[in-house]
Amino acid sequence: MRHHLRVLLALAALCVAGPSIVVAAAASTAAPRQRVEQAVGSPTRVAGSVCLARDTPAQLSTLFDTEPGGVIGADYQRATELPNGNVLWTFQDAEVRLPDGSSTLVHNIGMMQVGTCFSVLMSGTAWDPRPWLFPDSTVRFSHWYWPLDAAMGSDGRAYVFAAELYERGATYLTRVEPTSTAVAGIDLDTWQVEFLGTPPNAGNRLYGWSIASDDDWDYLYANCYRQFGYDPFFDVLAHDRSCSTVVTVARVPKGQIFSAPSYWTGRGWSRRAADAVPIIARGTAHLASGTDFVFRDNRWLAVTKIDDWFGRLIYVETAGRPTGPFERLQTIVAPLKCPQDCNTYHASWIPTSGADRLTIGLSHNRWDGILSTVYRPSYFSIPVPTFRFADADRCSIGHCS
Repeated sequence: MRHHLRVLLALAALCVAGPSIVVAAAASTAAPRQRVEQAVGSPTRVAGSVCLARDTPAQLSTLFDTEPGGVIGADYQRATELPNGNVLWTFQDAEVRLPDGSSTLVHNIGMMQVGTCFSVLMSGTAWDPRPWLFPDSTVRFSHWYWPLDAAMGSDGRAYVFAAELYERGATYLTRVEPTSTAVAGIDLDTWQVEFLGTPPNAGNRLYGWSIASDDDWDYLYANCYRQFGYDPFFDVLAHDRSCSTVVTVARVPKGQIFSAPSYWTGRGWSRRAADAVPIIARGTAHLASGTDFVFRDNRWLAVTKIDDWFGRLIYVETAGRPTGPFERLQTIVAPLKCPQDCNTYHASWIPTSGADRLTIGLSHNRWDGILSTVYRPSYFSIPVPTFRFADADRCSIGHCS
């Protein structure tokens, strides 16, 4: 979203700184039930590729330096490790160079990482690059799709969740409304989009913003993602503070993306979405909490770039259960690419080959929105936390004393 910061330029100097229904079904091995399928039109095009020496954070930070596939920069990096060892990446609002040296914005792109080589996925042509996901439904700057997280289906496809968005304002990113959730099914061998449709909960709460899985369940975390044109902050209409700090969670049996989800109520799981309660709600002290989750070493880890592009802090938190409560492990000051004119947003977990460290990706931009090399994610790592389990937590993973 390279252009979104122009509306916030004036802030640059300021912004340094009922019983539950318990669902106990085990994971099924049946293929997921497809819902509201759309025709898959434009084929995937491998626009270009780049190989890195290693997949270290320092090397990942150079991913767009050679402009693979013409990609000058992008944001909202997300990466999902696949059963075949590859990693599926998605990005929002890639700025793509055309053969004549000019550039155009493409609302979403993919990357397939095989070893340390990355292939850029789009549709369209070099002269008319189009989004990888939902290109035939996209009207640039008016109606588009931003990728959310992804999960494996039991049919062997990777399913990428996406937010469907409309611009309701006069210009791009002045009053953006996320209206629904869509899903794209990806063939792991051909990298083609084989399925376009909607999940059972296709609402604007965007379950699938982040997805983390244990052996039995896929947990779909939600965030309303209303960033542009809502509540004032220093006289600029930005985040919808009624929902932008709130995280709720649903679950489906692992691999059953199109099964009816159940929602955490604070006491159990309910089939009614209206029963969902926040597992994270940072309250009026914060503007936004777009949290990304991962399950590792029998613990749930959460990373959040607090207050989106307005803040400087990243929280790393942990819990013994996917529903929390989450306890803060670490507070990190987000690194800037330039001292006054730049900001950071969207921290996310990135799978890498290291066993003793966790990698975090972070999006960057300039406050004035001018296209530059700043508009590329960076990556850094933290040591894998060590935990002492309380009795209740050990029981929750099946190791009671």
